[in-house]
Amino acid sequence: MHFAPRTLLTIGFFTCNAFPLLNGLAVSLQQFTHHMRRLGHRVCIFAPRYPGYRESEIDVYRFPSLRVPTHHRYAVPFPAVAVELHRAILRLGLQILHTHHPFLVGPYSYRLARKLRVPLVFTYHTLYEHYAHYLPLISPLAAKIGEARSYAFANRADLVIAPTSGVRARLLASGVTAPVEVIPTGVEVPDTPEEPRPMGRRRLGLPEKSPILLYVGRLAREKNLGMLLEALHAAVNVAPDVILLLVGEGDEERSLRRLADRLNLAGRVRFVGPVPHEAVGRWYRTADLFVFPSVSETQGLVVLEAMAHGLPVLAVRSIGTSDFIDDGINGALAENTHDDFIRRLLQLLRDDASRSRYAEQGKARAMQITAEASAMSLLGAYERLAAQNASM
Repeated sequence: MHFAPRTLLTIGFFTCNAFPLLNGLAVSLQQFTHHMRRLGHRVCIFAPRYPGYRESEIDVYRFPSLRVPTHHRYAVPFPAVAVELHRAILRLGLQILHTHHPFLVGPYSYRLARKLRVPLVFTYHTLYEHYAHYLPLISPLAAKIGEARSYAFANRADLVIAPTSGVRARLLASGVTAPVEVIPTGVEVPDTPEEPRPMGRRRLGLPEKSPILLYVGRLAREKNLGMLLEALHAAVNVAPDVILLLVGEGDEERSLRRLADRLNLAGRVRFVGPVPHEAVGRWYRTADLFVFPSVSETQGLVVLEAMAHGLPVLAVRSIGTSDFIDDGINGALAENTHDDFIRRLLQLLRDDASRSRYAEQGKARAMQITAEASAMSLLGAYERLAAQNASM
């Protein structure tokens, strides 16, 4: 579908991480930006500066930043010291400010929105209690403070975007009174595979007949990957030639390699490393089952991507997956326990019919949540805010 926009907008995205990082938030920004620009809107991205990265897009502005020692490849932006950039921002004619973090760029974008007298939108991307371990000396306190401040910031926005209904329910239960609208990040419609699965596996150096499990995402503590390796250890008894592919990179890679060695899985786990987002489809198409143990997501975008590629999914039940997976119909949802995740994995390795049904039904579900449709929903929200603002 393609609709002519009623009003062309100039939109500012403010974020604490963006490309060249490879994570769900960066992909979300890229997809929304792409589809809004296709519709004629101007999108300006304000993000941290990453050393050595050469800009490849228009309208991307970088704040001075410092690398984070406890977080793989991340950088902390400092918008308050970007005096010249701030002056330039005031001349851009921004009509909507959309911040993707409540900290650092969040307060800056709030003050800027009020100065410019334009609406402020905030997407609640992160369950901050799952990330407090990056501040190891004050983790319990950091979790409580981070949550409380994120909810307080949400109440300062004119509109809050929740990626799933579970996130919306949590926001409302936590005292958020600002309007909250559910708009997920959609998936791009996959290209038609250019080659059959056996040929794709040969090209990637994978055995043609072995059951292949796939995980895509950061290798980070909050992703619960230790449970996945323990489930793989149990799965070897059911499928002796099973292989797990870990596509991504992160701070936990070394400890995961050590765990794989302790579990005698060195030959069963393949650390693929980072793969450009536009190339990850070939990995989805070569696997037999997508496995996703994380409970830290507000939306598991990779889960939707796997479903869109016709790959059956086993995930842990969470607010980031329950909007898209109906357990036993278009995928499998395990409880967040080792025993249940292992039990469901062993069942699926034995049950070809269920995997085939989940693949078919999952693809149909994912195709209802396309990136273009999500961008149109967000633009509709922007237009309503802009119209309300113009009438004040």
